[in-house]
Amino acid sequence: MCFFQKKILSEAESKLVEQQLAEENKLLKEQENMRELVFNLVRMTQIKIDEKEQKSKDFLKAQQKYTNIVREIKAKDLEIRIHRKKKREIHRRLREFAKLYDTIRNERNKFINLLHKAHQKVNEIKERHKMSLNELEILRTSAVTQERKLQNSMLKHANNITIRESMQNDVCKIAAKLQEMKEKKEAQLNNTDRLANMITVIEEEMVQLCKKYEKAVQRRNESGVQLIEREEEVCIFYEKINIQEKMKLNGEIEIHVLEEKIRFLKLKIAEKQRQIHVTRKLLPAKRALDADLAVLQIQLELQLAKKEEKLLEKDFIYEQVSRLTDRLCSKTQACKQDTLLLAKKMNGYQKKIKDATEKMMALVAELSMKQAMAIELQKEVKEKEDFILTCNSRMEKGLPLNKEIEREWLKVLRDEEMYALAIAEKSREFLEAENRQLPNGVYTTADQRPNAYIPEAESTLPLPKPYGALAPFKPSEPGANMRHIRKPVIKPIEI
Repeated sequence: MCFFQKKILSEAESKLVEQQLAEENKLLKEQENMRELVFNLVRMTQIKIDEKEQKSKDFLKAQQKYTNIVREIKAKDLEIRIHRKKKREIHRRLREFAKLYDTIRNERNKFINLLHKAHQKVNEIKERHKMSLNELEILRTSAVTQERKLQNSMLKHANNITIRESMQNDVCKIAAKLQEMKEKKEAQLNNTDRLANMITVIEEEMVQLCKKYEKAVQRRNESGVQLIEREEEVCIFYEKINIQEKMKLNGEIEIHVLEEKIRFLKLKIAEKQRQIHVTRKLLPAKRALDADLAVLQIQLELQLAKKEEKLLEKDFIYEQVSRLTDRLCSKTQACKQDTLLLAKKMNGYQKKIKDATEKMMALVAELSMKQAMAIELQKEVKEKEDFILTCNSRMEKGLPLNKEIEREWLKVLRDEEMYALAIAEKSREFLEAENRQLPNGVYTTADQRPNAYIPEAESTLPLPKPYGALAPFKPSEPGANMRHIRKPVIKPIEI
């Protein structure tokens, strides 16, 4: 019973627990929903607060704009009042300026009348001035003629003084040139002495070289003779060698023949032995045949010994001939090297002799040129000395100098005048270039055109007046094709 009661209680408790859990879950869900509602309400309240603040800010801005507009309206009213006052002041000034204009116009008319009178007086004064200018021109022409005469006389005097000074300078220059020419002459004499010494030294060297050359030629001739003798000996030895080679060939042929004979004899011996063998079988006379065989063998051995002796003699002769030929070849090679050395030495000596002769010829040519220059300079010195003597004699006598000197002096003056004119032209071009520079820094070569004119009416003042849009233009210069255009023939008008 107790067990069942406990079991029933446990089931009831479990149901209660489940119900409570379900209610707890519901409450939790409701709590979540309420939290969401609270969060939404808080957010809405925050939004409303922000909107309220924004509207309050907009209201404040609108109030500020209203106050600013009111202030601007007041400022504009003040400006309107100020401008009205200025307008009244301007009208007042205009009235004053109108009065001044009337007074100035009256004064201008008075001044114009005075100007007319002044123009008349100026014209009268101009006529008087022209008359006085004519008189002055006459006096000036007479003064100019007198001044020209005076200047001509002064120029002649100055020219004479300058010619005298130039002549003195020329004399000094010529004296300096003479001194320089003397120094050059002394230097050239020293050079000629030095060149003469060099020529003597070179001639001595040439003599020594000629002696050496003669000795070298003698040595060459002796070596040539020796070479010819050696060549003859070599030819003899070559002939001997050829003979020995022929003998060697003959000996080899004979040896070959003997070898053939030996082979033939061996064949004969074999045949004889075979016959002996046959005869031994056939005949009982063995001893007689053995004796014959021994005799034949002895004869053959003697013949072979003789042939071998001959061959040994030929080999010995061949060895001696080969030794002699080797010696001759070595001697000929040594002689060839000596001849090459001698030929090289001879070529070197010939080259040195040729160079020495060329140098000597060049020195001789240079010496002749120096002598010719010295002769020409001596002639010039003599001419200058004669010229100076004649000039001094004419100056002592009080006579004028030669026309050539006067021409040279006039040429110098003309060159100086041309130089001065060129400098003046350059300065003028420089000034023109500066004048042609525009205010913006650009250079132009165009002619400046007038942009204003002075009216010729008597009622107006002579003040420059701008042309405006209708300014006159400068006509272009007539070209080369104008020569093909004829002037029109004007026909008379018949009435």
